[in-house]
Amino acid sequence: MGYSAGFLHHRVTIRNKVAGTGFGDTTKYQDVKTVWANVTWSKGAKALHEGALDAYDTVMIRMLWNDVVKRDSQLVYEGVTYQIQSFHPDKLENTLQITAVEVVQGAPAYTPSMNEISNDDGPIKPLEFGT
Repeated sequence: MGYSAGFLHHRVTIRNKVAGTGFGDTTKYQDVKTVWANVTWSKGAKALHEGALDAYDTVMIRMLWNDVVKRDSQLVYEGVTYQIQSFHPDKLENTLQITAVEVVQGAPAYTPSMNEISNDDGPIKPLEFGT
């Protein structure tokens, strides 16, 4: 059984990747379609991400099935961009259920080495952090 019309009362924009022009390009996304969906928050989830245990907000987005959403798509809801983590389409039931996390704009894709961190005075060893 598909979702009822009253259940789908939020507007979500689907963004898909745009093909790059060459080596070293950053990934760009383009708005493809805006759909009616249901958005539910699941706060306080924790995950091991790039070697650190991070807490982040997770949303579950449910919409009618469509072939525009891909596993690498992004979803925009109320000005916040979300990256798809899990994706469950069901063509027979005409439904699509997605779990996504917020994309933090401008966040570094790396963390400092625990062996050595530099400042203006030179390298700092981990034992010196509190001094």
